[in-house]
Amino acid sequence: MLLEDQHFYTLIEQRQTEDGFVESTIKLNEQHPIYKGHFPQQAVVPGVCMMQLIAELTSKALKQALSIRKAQQAKFLIPIVPDKSPELTVNINYKKTVAGPLKVSGSIESDIGIFFKFKGLLA
Repeated sequence: MLLEDQHFYTLIEQRQTEDGFVESTIKLNEQHPIYKGHFPQQAVVPGVCMMQLIAELTSKALKQALSIRKAQQAKFLIPIVPDKSPELTVNINYKKTVAGPLKVSGSIESDIGIFFKFKGLLA
């Protein structure tokens, strides 16, 4: 099930350029039940959710169902604390490959800095 369908976040704005760039602005649901287990004392966005955000927002921009096929690099730089950084920018660059999967690089950031960087394949 998609994170957006579970009300984990709301898409505020998304823009796409013809050269394979997508910029999305999202707002996290600070009351989402996932934070009760990750972690009750200091809620942080789980790493797997950060990766899923890249896949979901690419899917939405391209209007096709995509999922992560290979994570070549996933760098978790700063924990995302939803009550301190509820609004995030997700930047995605993608290229179609001859073999079929999309080659994707992306980041999640805010005015605090870059929280997460990803490189991999989506199909």
